[in-house]
Amino acid sequence: MKKKVLWAIITLLLSILTIYALFYNSGLSLPELLQDIKEASPMWLIPAALCMLGYIFFEGRSLVLILRTLGYPAKKRQGFLYASADIYFSSITPSATGGQPASAYFMHKNGISAVVVTVSLILNLTMYTLAIITLGLISLIFFPHIFLEFALPCKIMILIGIAAMGILLSFFLILLKKQSILLSIGNIIVKIIHKLHFKTAAEKFKHKLDNMIEKYNECVVTLAGKKKLLVKTYFLNLFQRIAQILVTVFCYYAMHGNLADGLKIFIIQTYVVIGSNFIPVPGAVGISEFLMFFGYTMLLSEEAAYTLAILGRGISFYTCSIISIFTVILGYIMIRYKRIHRNNEGIK
Repeated sequence: MKKKVLWAIITLLLSILTIYALFYNSGLSLPELLQDIKEASPMWLIPAALCMLGYIFFEGRSLVLILRTLGYPAKKRQGFLYASADIYFSSITPSATGGQPASAYFMHKNGISAVVVTVSLILNLTMYTLAIITLGLISLIFFPHIFLEFALPCKIMILIGIAAMGILLSFFLILLKKQSILLSIGNIIVKIIHKLHFKTAAEKFKHKLDNMIEKYNECVVTLAGKKKLLVKTYFLNLFQRIAQILVTVFCYYAMHGNLADGLKIFIIQTYVVIGSNFIPVPGAVGISEFLMFFGYTMLLSEEAAYTLAILGRGISFYTCSIISIFTVILGYIMIRYKRIHRNNEGIK
């Protein structure tokens, strides 16, 4: 918990420094920014906000489908909670997968076994990564000229992002297909426990490990036989990423941008997501904003590019994080309430 609080503070400080740097470099004053936002069209800000919510919803829906397939009747609102926990804690930790333990915590509290939680999160992460790679490859194949317009440091980050996602995807696929790797890791732990002369503990752990691997294999086999589920999960993750990117497109339209340039903004933002997604900075704060600025100046003046970067990130990241943490707090309160209620019923 202390580490989470520390990273939350670091993220806040980075956000403040980033916004300050954007204002300082652009010469844009706060009153001017507020005036630009005030003049933005609500007709386009509303779909931007809906896409931000869709970013949470689609991940939650994907997790619910996987859990239901594995025999757990998860509800849509629970999926929204799991996704919110993942999104918020990923945003305050220096890792794209930093929110998985928080998501796993709420799944466990809802009575879902550790093995099912593990398989569900790994499969969803696999599809999530595959969705980003899909958008990245489409952008590079059909819109290479936009990539070439980025500054050299931006190009390097984008290429590193694609490579990192490819490696991560391979790692997740290996975990899903090669249970022997997990078994090998577990056996190493067992040997260490033995060497520490805790033979009884080692035997118990070995027994639990064998059962876990058996159940893990059963879950993977079940999911592998559900081709339609895999396709649906992939597309839900693809829709999640598209929804996140569309936030910026609608913000561009809200700033009275040219409708014909919406696709170009979408591709630019796709490159931004790829280039910042695996940078070890909480929420890619600072990295995303400056990649956005360099990308948007292909179409906009510096002042307009800064305004769009602040408005787009304000909705897609900061507002999304606020909604996610409120959802997490509410979910935690509900879990505590149910536990207290059950204890009271047990006393009666």
